[in-house]
Order: sequence, then structure tokens, then C-alpha cells
Amino acid sequence: MVNTATTRLEAEHYVSCTGQNKTTEADEELSGGLAITDTGAALNYRIEVQTSGLYAINYRARAGSDTSRWSLAADGAALANSDTELTAGDSGDWQDTTATEVYLSDGPQTLTLNFSAPGAALDYLELHYAEPTQYTPHDVVAQMGIGINLGNTLDAYPNEGDWAPAAQESYFAAFAEAGFNHVRIPATWDNHTANSAPYRIDEARMARTEQVVDWALAQGYPVILNAHHEIWLKQDYNDANRERFDAIWTQIAERFQHKSARLLFEILNEPNGMSAAQSNDLNPRILDIIRAKNPTRLVVIAGSGFTPVNTLADIELPNDPYLIGNFHSYDPWAFAGQCTRGWGTAADHDELEGVYQTASQWAQSNGVPVTVNEFGAAHEDYENPENICNQADRLEYLRAHVNFATQYGVAATVWDDNGSFGVYNRGQGTWGPEKDILVAPNP
Repeated sequence: MVNTATTRLEAEHYVSCTGQNKTTEADEELSGGLAITDTGAALNYRIEVQTSGLYAINYRARAGSDTSRWSLAADGAALANSDTELTAGDSGDWQDTTATEVYLSDGPQTLTLNFSAPGAALDYLELHYAEPTQYTPHDVVAQMGIGINLGNTLDAYPNEGDWAPAAQESYFAAFAEAGFNHVRIPATWDNHTANSAPYRIDEARMARTEQVVDWALAQGYPVILNAHHEIWLKQDYNDANRERFDAIWTQIAERFQHKSARLLFEILNEPNGMSAAQSNDLNPRILDIIRAKNPTRLVVIAGSGFTPVNTLADIELPNDPYLIGNFHSYDPWAFAGQCTRGWGTAADHDELEGVYQTASQWAQSNGVPVTVNEFGAAHEDYENPENICNQADRLEYLRAHVNFATQYGVAATVWDDNGSFGVYNRGQGTWGPEKDILVAPNP
């Protein structure tokens, strides 16, 4: 079992030392170690990781006559940041060398050391859990800064890829490289969940969601996973639908309970069609379900409707120290969504600053930090594409959002749908001019 303390894997406990298309024994057994002389050899360890997250992997090893190199894979998939090189010292003594920020998912898996240059002698390797196991809401919101949505991907229905390109691991690396500090993964569960008890979520969908979440967590930033376009619940908040939604969150909470504490749960996106009373009934119901398996995981809650900033005041806060309040802002929609007016006057700036002032005042009054996990400005109205937003106004609007969010201590997540609100072109792997404004706020 690999847990959040240091775990040592002795070299003599290897499962196999494999060469090209065959299994061979190690060249010799050392006192406390194994010598590897074949390029292409591999050592396999069957492990079970208790908690996913970033690990530092320390090797007690000795290089051969020159330089030895190896890397890690988990269940055959190469692990980023795991490439390790060791140069022989004059005395040929054992040395310690470490690979850092190597992400391991939770659960049973085969960890493989692949040797690309021969001559290494391996005594043991140690896995050190290298991130906090718990966060306060204020600390993580301060870390989140400005982030980006993977919109129209896992929230597409009936299938991923119908509204935007299917998720790829490279997207999350691109987000990190660009300078975004967190990612939100909207996910709709309706079309992947049975309509009768026990309301089982399709395993392929659950596994795919876990894969995407792991790709994001591997980048080292906070990640938000939610329930997004659950229209069936929002428009008909009855007993049967509540039971089904409870079952969905029961399965999510259980499946993701061993993920890094950087994974946040968001109960429900924009409960438009539900009253404030219904939202205040739903939030503690789902929170109790989450807490059964995730007692300290951060949970994002919101008010009703499309969750504009004034609905923060509608939230009846449960007595829970791990909550983050949330609102959305595309204000004014006539500009940001419909492109039927411009933006940028002093009055426009004052109105937008008022949004963030309201959020900040609510956060201070309640002792709960706030995120605006959707904001943005369209290139054109997707319903009336002849209405095109002025580009200079768009960029000024985004800059104002980022600067006000930074000034008032609100974490902010730009809406990117690879469409009318696109910031990152997923097909081409390129950024629009919005990126430099979003990751480098200017007064």
C-alpha cells in the first residue's frame, strides 16, 4: 500500500525484469539491490496507491561506468516528470536522486521502471507524498487565481465530442504552460445514468471522467468537477429526481474519495428553474452525501437561477468549514452574450466593479471565500451569429474582470467552450489574444 507517508519499494521485491519481448532475471542480485545491464530492461512493481497526487520519488542507486537513465510508467502510461539520470561518481558509491512532481492516480496499478541506458544498480526507491492532504477554503481560493473551463466537453450530451473536441491530456498541460492556475471540468451525468434505482452511472463514463480528472490533477493545480446540464432535475425538482441526483453524487463521492485534496466538488451548475428554497434544500442534501466519504474535501455551492452575484445572499450556508461560495457573471448579457451593444465606459467599469464588491462583502460577512467560476465575452452570439462583439471591447472587458477579481480576492474561471466563447483553439493548440490578458492582469 502506497500511502501519504513515505513508502519504500525494495529492488529485490521486483515482479519481473523484462527485456525486449521477453522476461529475464536481473543480471545479479546485490546486497539490498539489483544490477541492470541491459538497455530496454524494466522493473515492475505491483502497488496500490491510497491517495492520488504528486509524489517525489527518491532512488537509492549506483550508476555504471557512465550515465544511467530510467523513467516511470503506470499501467503502461508514461509518467510526466519521471525521467531520471544518474552519472557515475569517482568512487562508484550509492547515490540518492529524486524525480519530483510525479502524479500517481489512486488504486492498484503496475509501476514500471524503464531503463533507457544500462549500467544502473538499484537498491530501492521511495515514494513520498508531496502535497497537502487538506486545504482551507481561503488558502485554495488564493492559489486558484485565474483559471479556465473545459466547457462543452464532458458536459456535452449525449456524448463527449458532440459539442467540442473530446478531452486530451495535452489540453491540461497547455493550460498550465499558459499560466492558468486552476481548471473547471463541467460534467453532465444525465445521459450516462440509469433512470431507475439504483440509478447506476455507466462505468465507461465514470472511468473516462476519472481519466480526465487525473490528467488535470497531474498538472498540480486545483480542479473543479461538477454536475452541469442536469436540466431534468432543475426543471422538475420532484422526489424521484432528487433521489436520482442523490444517487449520482453518492457514486461520484465514492469514486473520487481518494483523489488529491486539490479536487473540488461543485454541487450543481446554474440551477435555473429551481427556486432559492429548492436550492437550499438541495445543497445540504448533497453536502451530507459528499461528507460521508469526503469529510474535508472543498465543496463549491451557489444560489439559484443562473447564479448572478446577488443570489449569493440567497444561500443558507450549512455549518461546514470547507465551503466556497460561487456566482457567475456575464454582465451585461446584451454585450457579453448577445453582442448587441459595446462595453467600456466608466459606468460599465463601475457596474462590473460593483459585482465584485458585492461578492467580497458577502465573503467577508460569512467567512466563506468566493469564486466566479464562469465569466467571459462571446466572439459572436451563437444564436444570432451575425451579431459580433467588438474585439477591443471584449479584451477590455476580460481585463476588467481579471483585475477586479484579483483586487477583491475572488478566484475566477473564464468560460471557454471552443466555440463562441473560445479562448484556446483545441484543434490547433493555439491561443487567442485573450490568453495574455487573462494570465497577466494589468491595472
